[in-house]
Amino acid sequence: MPDQNVKAIIIMNPTAGRRRMGRVVRFVRLLQQAGMQAQIMSTRYRGHATVLARMAVQERACTHIVAAGGDGTVAEVAEGMAGSDIILGILPVGTANVLARELRVPFYDASNARNIAGGACTVIWPGCLRSSEGACLFVQMVGVGFDAHVVHAVSTRLKKATGRAAYVLATLGSLWKYTFPTMTVCVDGVSHTAASVIVSKGALYAGKYVLTPRSMQESRQFSVVLFGAAGIGNSIRYAIALLRGNLSRQKDVTILTAKTVEINTPRNMPVQSDGDARGLTPIRIDMPGRALRIAV
Repeated sequence: MPDQNVKAIIIMNPTAGRRRMGRVVRFVRLLQQAGMQAQIMSTRYRGHATVLARMAVQERACTHIVAAGGDGTVAEVAEGMAGSDIILGILPVGTANVLARELRVPFYDASNARNIAGGACTVIWPGCLRSSEGACLFVQMVGVGFDAHVVHAVSTRLKKATGRAAYVLATLGSLWKYTFPTMTVCVDGVSHTAASVIVSKGALYAGKYVLTPRSMQESRQFSVVLFGAAGIGNSIRYAIALLRGNLSRQKDVTILTAKTVEINTPRNMPVQSDGDARGLTPIRIDMPGRALRIAV
């Protein structure tokens, strides 16, 4: 497109609060100062960000779509635009913003706006999750087991009010309620047993914490982290190892590289992707082959 038509559409959830809305409005001004036209499009329901992004792609309405939110919002927008030549920008106003940290997207909005307006981007390969809720893309990770139980348990209202503290409270409550069933995880056709599993495109988890030794964002594969031990004590041990940056060195943590993952048993286990509840097992995870261009 010619320069005078360079335009960004910012997709955001208007119920996220006045503080976030004010930041998005200011970000529009920063984009305009950097030489871009920009407009805000508000979502009305879960999945609406995907619809808006898909419409923008079909209508060739912009060169950039900016997801104003966390990893869940980014994943919804990515669902509607992956495979196109439109560039995805991220305005990190979510709870953890793991993908933004992974790709070193500036949290200083003026720098972020200049980067988006500059047009530079990198290519990543999202994964596809199929669960009881159907199919969806994920940009950072899928969890099955204890962490998914926490995501299903967290109060949306408390999350909006307290941010990460809501997850801490949900985690403490889940330690006494979760039963830690053993699951069978089929990784590229080979069966493994695990108490929990995280399938990750990135190296980071829950913000800045290192889950795996390397990122798989630019690869058509993902990392599969298998947690071998169950129970409250082991979950606390894994959490401490994550905080200390040595999770991958735990003797009962196995990290594999894969293109497909299936979990068929047990059924009805909670599943989460990019921090949002995504139904129940059985699941299949694979690579749909739709690249995503992200402003960096």
